[in-house]
Amino acid sequence: MRPQHFIVLLLIISGYFVYLVYKPFLQAIAIAVLLMFATLGISRKIEKRFRQRWKTSAIMTMLLGLMFFAPLVYLINAAAILVANIDTHAITEHLHKIATFLQSVSLPPEWLEKLQLDPQAIHSAIADIFSEEHINGYLKEAGAFLGTLAAHSAAFFKDMVLILIFYFFAYLYGEPIGHFIKRILPLDTAQTQLLFNELSNSMGVVFFSILVTAIFEGALFGAVVMFFGLDAVLLGILYGFASLVPVIGGALMWVPVSLYLWSTQGVSAAIIVALYSIVVISIIADTFIKPMIIKEIDYKLLKETNALNEILVFFSIIAGLATFGFWGMIIGPAITTLFIAILKLYDQLQTTLKEEV
Repeated sequence: MRPQHFIVLLLIISGYFVYLVYKPFLQAIAIAVLLMFATLGISRKIEKRFRQRWKTSAIMTMLLGLMFFAPLVYLINAAAILVANIDTHAITEHLHKIATFLQSVSLPPEWLEKLQLDPQAIHSAIADIFSEEHINGYLKEAGAFLGTLAAHSAAFFKDMVLILIFYFFAYLYGEPIGHFIKRILPLDTAQTQLLFNELSNSMGVVFFSILVTAIFEGALFGAVVMFFGLDAVLLGILYGFASLVPVIGGALMWVPVSLYLWSTQGVSAAIIVALYSIVVISIIADTFIKPMIIKEIDYKLLKETNALNEILVFFSIIAGLATFGFWGMIIGPAITTLFIAILKLYDQLQTTLKEEV
């Protein structure tokens, strides 16, 4: 056996055991590295001021930590206060009010005839759904849901701590590791640099697009609920996170908020929030302004023209979220970027071969 073949065999065996050891942390490591690529532009500006690498790494980690933890700490504190002040009697009264309203709504007779519905049966079903027994069941399910949510929040908190730790070391040792990878890859310098540039540029677009649009849509929702005396900061942060969910997105927030306003402040308040959320945020901001923000970040903030197309970024974020969950908004665009970059490399190699022939 040749020495190089033996070394490759050892590399495969040791690599397998390294994989087993670090398997629980692979996602956190991948997210940290991708976030490092996304924020390289900012780090270069900081590094000009602070020459030492560890200072730049510490500052970047602190900034990312503030961005992650500040909203989370506020949400946990606000949620704890909310749970401590839950008034079950008030909730029951609001649900009975909703039941009374639904029973008072009468559909046209021709509709009932076409749908083969009995008005008495409808009223009986509504009364059963909002009965005291069912309401108590809803409250128990809500308590169980809050417990599950707390468990998921703890897991998410743990993931963020790990990501921040790996993010710090990715910045601290990223440059020498990057040079090593460039040396061992069977590609020339220009081709390797193409992969790094594509990933860095596209991840920068994704990162800042997610950040800016979440803040933008959260601020829009916070503005309208503040008008009705609700906690604009809490609901704005929640709406910003909800806006990342594919398809339903902000409806996770504006639907329950509208129902709450309808039961406490009247129908007009609920209609205003619902229409504002659908027309201003979902249609105008999310459908039209969001792709424009991505394009603006691409060409003005990052000053790059070779990153992913803004529409492709938008759909890769949605696909990533649907497939991998919350962190899919980072993983989806990264996979798409690597695939496109490899296609470009293949095209370059094919062109070079044709020219040689």
